[in-house]
Amino acid sequence: MALDPQFMMEITFNVIYLIYICVIVILMSKNMKKVNQKEMGTAKRIRLAFLALFIGDLGHVGARLIAFFSGEVELNYAILGIGTLFEMVGLIFLFMLFTDAWRIQFNRPNNLLFKVLIGIGIVGLIIFVFPQNQWTAQSAPYALLVLRNIPWLIQGVILSILIFRDAKAVDDKQLVRIGIYIFVSYFFYMPVIFFGEIAPMLGMLMIIGTIVYMLWQYTSYSRFFKKREQ
Repeated sequence: MALDPQFMMEITFNVIYLIYICVIVILMSKNMKKVNQKEMGTAKRIRLAFLALFIGDLGHVGARLIAFFSGEVELNYAILGIGTLFEMVGLIFLFMLFTDAWRIQFNRPNNLLFKVLIGIGIVGLIIFVFPQNQWTAQSAPYALLVLRNIPWLIQGVILSILIFRDAKAVDDKQLVRIGIYIFVSYFFYMPVIFFGEIAPMLGMLMIIGTIVYMLWQYTSYSRFFKKREQ
């Protein structure tokens, strides 16, 4: 079996990333007793958010490994599509839970803005059910590819701005960085999503985007779970 260097680099990096996020979630769980009681609600949702992301990414990377080593082309398409579905669901729940964490952390009301952001996530999940997604086909129609990525794009961009604004107001430097990390990550993910099939080498941008996510995860861990606030 010929090994594609780009694919092997991507898979190796993704496995390292999965180990990393798994360790982060375990450390968050282990250090729950160190969390400031006033921030316990925020911390619990952040942990759940990254757990959802881990499960989604585990399905995605696992599917790619199975597809690669199976050697059956038609089976590959089905497995890769299911893996992508796992990843997309994980992303939607990541941002829904992190939106709730933002609301609790900054004592924001359960108002229209919050409900719209959660509603966008629900709309995203509904879009995934459409048979036109063709999850098990060789490739999805471009219109559906764009459509199904719009909800988490809107969720993430708005959430990043809200976190940045509110963290800046209270001079919380770590949360300011989290807002920046979320926003910046889209500069690396969006070109791959929208133009990856035209220019496959753009896929390498996913590695940079994932590193930004790793910074987001570590900063969240450091801010809420690393030591007890006095």
